[in-house]
Amino acid sequence: MTKPLIVVWEGLDAAGKTTLIVKVRSILESKGYKVSTHKTPSSSKTGEFAKTYGNDPEIDHLTRMLLFLANTSDDSRILKHIIAEESPDFLFIDRYYLCSIAYGFALSRLRGAKISEQDFREFLEIVERLGEGVFVKPDIYLIIDAPEEDRIKRLGMKEGQGGLEDMLERDSLMQEYVREFYNAFKRMRPEQVSWIMNPQGMADEIADRIARLLLERLNH
Repeated sequence: MTKPLIVVWEGLDAAGKTTLIVKVRSILESKGYKVSTHKTPSSSKTGEFAKTYGNDPEIDHLTRMLLFLANTSDDSRILKHIIAEESPDFLFIDRYYLCSIAYGFALSRLRGAKISEQDFREFLEIVERLGEGVFVKPDIYLIIDAPEEDRIKRLGMKEGQGGLEDMLERDSLMQEYVREFYNAFKRMRPEQVSWIMNPQGMADEIADRIARLLLERLNH
């Protein structure tokens, strides 16, 4: 397989990640690069089950995390197929297994579980060892964040998905816990992570900055 630059897009809900993905893809394609994308949870069997049962308001936090983690693991087959069939210069993954774990740990903490940053680190490393040969290996993680007031404004303009997902998107404490676990990952892998703040009204400028960063990585 020809290896593209594998870019995992992560971040808080309503931080503007999807908008930036579209803009950065457009910039790179205008320069002649081929960009493939994949979003989880997907329309695969595990993705559809995660989206439906995983957003039942009464589901427990552990089951929910494992459902979404199962989808991101399972979708690795799709990602490998994209690489083999499309031979892109860039593969954009819109949330991968890191998201399942960061959000799962955040919801667990929100519901009273006594978990630490060290627990998160150890769990992530175990999952990656178990997933050796299953997961594709990201080259760079872009973690998209936004000031909380901007994030709340975007939520007001966003169509809700219903169920537990809507409640968690609007829960500022939940999102702060998510941010803490993403920060823990950044401390684990500083060379792999770029933390991108995306204030309202600056998407074009930020997309240009990200595109330059990715081209530097590709040509490094």
